Amino acid sequence: MMLRTLLAMAVAGVALAASGTAPAVAAAAPRTAAANCHVDGNGTLHCGNGASDLRPEPHFQAPVVSRLTTTYSYFDCWTEGDPHSGGNDIWYHTDGDDGGHGFLPAQRVLTPQDPMPGMYHC
Repeated sequence: MMLRTLLAMAVAGVALAASGTAPAVAAAAPRTAAANCHVDGNGTLHCGNGASDLRPEPHFQAPVVSRLTTTYSYFDCWTEGDPHSGGNDIWYHTDGDDGGHGFLPAQRVLTPQDPMPGMYHC
């Protein structure tokens, strides 16, 4: 009986693979935030992000001048600065949610690569 069940499951798997139909679970997989990142025709990055302090220069010792609290923002340019835990030294510039503007490390922006192609260098 056990052998028959295993054989039936194997045949069903082969039939599914041959039909080219993906399981329903795969179709329902959520999109990642990085999949929603894009650079528009003006060189501005629109992307998901985590909350972060913004600094006037791309260095951790620079004072905090604003805060980004939204989870999807725009970034007008990138530059090099202090290395961070994202494995590079790329920082993005944006306007904070409290009126100021500054840089945040790329580790806080959910990009598929840094810097994003098509963006302006600050």
